[in-house]
Amino acid sequence: MPLSEHEERILAEIERQLAAEDPRFVARARRTRKGPSRTLRLRLAVAMAVLGVLSLLGLTFSIAFGVVGMALLLGAILLGATALRERPEQPTPAPVPPDESS
Repeated sequence: MPLSEHEERILAEIERQLAAEDPRFVARARRTRKGPSRTLRLRLAVAMAVLGVLSLLGLTFSIAFGVVGMALLLGAILLGATALRERPEQPTPAPVPPDESS
């Protein structure tokens, strides 16, 4: 359910107050990631592609090897494309010094 304009304004104000009160928390919260990293997904895509090609080479033994090989290659292409489309990870910002006004 989308937020109303009033609720969005209140949420934005809360975010601004939080950023003003505790910039270290905001910096740490921005660094959190969900899911595997871009590098890990690229490595997995390469490994899947290699296994797919090896499985295709086994096509002479069975049609099932060919089907598995094609599925692995398709998965490697999709995984690699989504990993490459994602923006590279930003370097972590320098730590915020403690507030000296207190």
